[in-house]
Amino acid sequence: MWPVSRILFIYVGVPIFGLLAWAAWGNFRARVRPTNWLLRCDSSGVIIKYRSFENWRCPTEDVQAVGFDYSEVAWVRTVREQRTAPGLGGNQTRQLQYLTYLDFCLANADTSALEAYLQAEQKAEPPGRFKTIYQDYPVEVLPGGIVRLRWRISAGYKISPSPRKAIEYLSRYVKTAAAGSTKVDLICQSNLSSEEGDAKILKLAKSGDKTGAVKLTRQIYGSTLSEAVVFVEKLQSEG
Repeated sequence: MWPVSRILFIYVGVPIFGLLAWAAWGNFRARVRPTNWLLRCDSSGVIIKYRSFENWRCPTEDVQAVGFDYSEVAWVRTVREQRTAPGLGGNQTRQLQYLTYLDFCLANADTSALEAYLQAEQKAEPPGRFKTIYQDYPVEVLPGGIVRLRWRISAGYKISPSPRKAIEYLSRYVKTAAAGSTKVDLICQSNLSSEEGDAKILKLAKSGDKTGAVKLTRQIYGSTLSEAVVFVEKLQSEG
């Protein structure tokens, strides 16, 4: 007879492995789909797609992109960010992430229409019984009329072509600003106010690192795992 441990592995381990393999295969297929694009350019302007390629199951009739003529863009630049975020090994661990963004500064700083579309995108759900949604939103709006596109994240996906090639093309039609760099600390600190803590959690979640956002929520508020997940999702829906 087979030992109990082997039987448990077959009935528990194999289904779990199968689910993980299915999820990995689905993510790979999403990456190679035609829906995996972020920016389209021609001689008249740009189209920015703010729906993540991972959410290709959401209704295709939804508004998923926004366009700007070059006359509406004041300048464009690349920004590299070094981010210190919670690690996976415990409360004291931390990890460094390196992100690359493409910033479009609009001549008209009123981005209320785009912000409304981005909020609607965060509430979008795929049809059918399985409502799998990825909390991945590659486009955000910053103060001053800046539309930021997340181009690359270390240990994660990247967009082709490279930011350098994108800037080279865009420089034919719009002014380019000097590249920027920032350092962001998203580690829990004892003197954080609730507003500062929530801002760090939301930044992690919006960048696609929902695991980091949940972990930081648990560190700041002492939440259970399920409570932290609900809190992060609520924060995203409101932010």
